[in-house]
Amino acid sequence: MCVGEIVKSQAVAATVECTRCAHRIDRSKVPVLKEEDVVEQFIHGSGPGGQAVNKLSNCVMLCHTPTGIVVRCHESRLLHENRKLARKLLVEKLDEHLNGDMSVSAQKLRIKRDKRRKLDRKNEKLRELKRQFLERQKQGDDSGAEQT
Repeated sequence: MCVGEIVKSQAVAATVECTRCAHRIDRSKVPVLKEEDVVEQFIHGSGPGGQAVNKLSNCVMLCHTPTGIVVRCHESRLLHENRKLARKLLVEKLDEHLNGDMSVSAQKLRIKRDKRRKLDRKNEKLRELKRQFLERQKQGDDSGAEQT
């Protein structure tokens, strides 16, 4: 068994990447998973579901021997789906470990953060324009009240 960081998979949500942003992500440095570097074990599942979950060995634990990264996946009751998800999760964790700030997840986070900042700047500008408009409108009302 490998000693290292254990990462449990979380609920896999379907995410749709923005097509305008997808071309900005550099996927050239994503590591290729070699099967001889991976130790695969099937262990009993846990969590809600009772006996139906606990009696089957459909939880997949993958250990990447060179780095010591350990990943557990028990998202589905089907073994082949868990194996596929565990490998995908292991590649993501390897990418984060080896590439750091240039990993795909870090790049996606950076793009998302930049989009949020741009949207915040736009909203702040609109708030300022609205405030100026209301001030001009108020000054117009005040000058109209003085003339009558």
